[in-house]
Amino acid sequence: MISVPLRIRVRGPWACFTRAEFHVERVSYPVLTPSAARGVLEAILMKPIEKPESGKRDRKIGFRWRVLRIGIVKKGILVPILRNELGYEKHSFRGFDILDERTQRHSLILRDVEYLIEAAIEVPEPVRRLGEPFLIAKYQGMFVRRAQAGQCFHRPYLGCREFPCEFEWAPDAEPTALDEHFGMMFRDFDFDPIWDLWPSGTLRPERWEKGGHAVTPVPKAGFVARAEKGWIKVAEIRERDKTKEVVDL
Repeated sequence: MISVPLRIRVRGPWACFTRAEFHVERVSYPVLTPSAARGVLEAILMKPIEKPESGKRDRKIGFRWRVLRIGIVKKGILVPILRNELGYEKHSFRGFDILDERTQRHSLILRDVEYLIEAAIEVPEPVRRLGEPFLIAKYQGMFVRRAQAGQCFHRPYLGCREFPCEFEWAPDAEPTALDEHFGMMFRDFDFDPIWDLWPSGTLRPERWEKGGHAVTPVPKAGFVARAEKGWIKVAEIRERDKTKEVVDL
């Protein structure tokens, strides 16, 4: 089950969508990535399909966000900065001395950006309990009300948590008429290996390893980001046999 496309506007003074090929210094993609757009939407409303409690894992009543298009209102400019980052290997809940654990690194980040995010709510099939055919309308209404009121579960951010952003409901907003090619871009992570290691009805694994190798989310196939009239197409809704589905482009 797929909802109608929902659209919000996000803006912020700073953003950093880190490219994976740069290992030490942070270098941002030139525009918002689909995974960062999903993070903004989940900050406003999220009801995950995969339950953290294994006893509730069989009740997959939730939804996933599927980003359809990203609109560029203000592309922003790349600026270099030097900032302090923490040594995460030594991080602990007992605290640490920031003067001892800091690491100075250069970053190439975006300044003064504004985007449109168009996405759909996807409830997987089959979901056939009493009242559940109305879940799409319920979740869609919840998101619209929260976006209009400016409510969120945590402050959404643009790539890195130190770069918070503002958001607003913008169903009729349009991007700047921009035609530009941005090359290959990261799409998102696939978290199925995590949940396959932790099946329903079992205790949380003590070690996230399988066959001597660490189990982590794996990147999905990237995509070629091309802006046409300001829109970068990520996925689209297609109808087959009277059933709608979201297909990555």
